[in-house]
Amino acid sequence: MKHKIIYFFAMGLLTLSLSGCFENPTWTYDSAPVAEFKNPRAGFATQPANNVSNGVSQRTIRQLLTRDSILVQLVGPQQSAPITLGYTIDASKSTAVENVNYRILETKGSVTIPANSSSAYIKYEILPGIAASVPATQNFALVMTLSGNEQVKPSENYKTFTVNIRR
Repeated sequence: MKHKIIYFFAMGLLTLSLSGCFENPTWTYDSAPVAEFKNPRAGFATQPANNVSNGVSQRTIRQLLTRDSILVQLVGPQQSAPITLGYTIDASKSTAVENVNYRILETKGSVTIPANSSSAYIKYEILPGIAASVPATQNFALVMTLSGNEQVKPSENYKTFTVNIRR
């Protein structure tokens, strides 16, 4: 019994002495602010996927969904003034056609995160431009890329977002 008490006391002393070697981590983001796309509707999409290994986030939606949005999130401290971030629609990778498959509802090419906020939405409308003769498994991709601004750069892992529109 005496050996067990000495053993537990030694183990407790060893544990306490080793835990003093570790730094206390800070959970506050302290790097430069960045902006990124998020997929907040993952539970409602037909096939959500976040593949960060190649920097592509995407989701598939049905044409029956008439309006949708993509969340643009500020990673870093909130700002006291609105932040306007730029984005582009990559015509070389997109197969969805503007005013045929989709229509941007607000200012095309920019999204504004309000003062003292961390997010904003790019809102768009899904148009009934996909013919019934098109197979239901064919996707029309809408590829967006954040360009940010001088103060807030896009996150390298989450700067591209693809919405696959399906009949």
